[in-house]
Amino acid sequence: MNLEHLISYLPTNGDLFVKKWLENHYVLLRITRRRETKLGDYRKLMENDRHQITVNGDLNPFAFFFVFTHEVAHLKTFVQFDSRTINPHGKEWKTIFGSLLLDSLHIYPDHLKPYILHHARHPKASLGADINISKFVINDLKPNQSYLEDLDFGTLFSIGNRVFKKENKQKLRYLCLELKSKKKYLINATTTVNKLQENNHE
Repeated sequence: MNLEHLISYLPTNGDLFVKKWLENHYVLLRITRRRETKLGDYRKLMENDRHQITVNGDLNPFAFFFVFTHEVAHLKTFVQFDSRTINPHGKEWKTIFGSLLLDSLHIYPDHLKPYILHHARHPKASLGADINISKFVINDLKPNQSYLEDLDFGTLFSIGNRVFKKENKQKLRYLCLELKSKKKYLINATTTVNKLQENNHE
């Protein structure tokens, strides 16, 4: 991808880190449409010394840069270590990801820096495992949506065509009752949901 085109997705001076981090690497960087199951990914291509990073194009600039940093950490981990002997989100990746976040901390506005700094010290494999990153950095709520974390216990909400009631908290997830099947599911605290009025589903 042409770097000039990429700049429109990045925060100010983000392109300087793209150049710095990807220097000496042949990387195919693809901007994709919104994907519900992932924000970005990294893969080693079959061709010699070629890599691919994809990032969802609907993210705000700081979220885009954060996800890009996450994937660059995978690239650097792959290059530096034997991928057959390490966990994809193991200590090697965590060390590199944390270092990249600290290196680029000044890119983020002051109100986001504490969340980035905390994540750099305690990197998570899943962004959903860090509530503050999901809510304040990724921040991809649509109009009339809420985070499950912010709903009161007992509140009805929908995900797609399914209606749930929020019940108990279990670590970073909530036990929720699906009204139609009466089955209970553990749902991530940062899942985006549509809050419902209870009298519509009695």
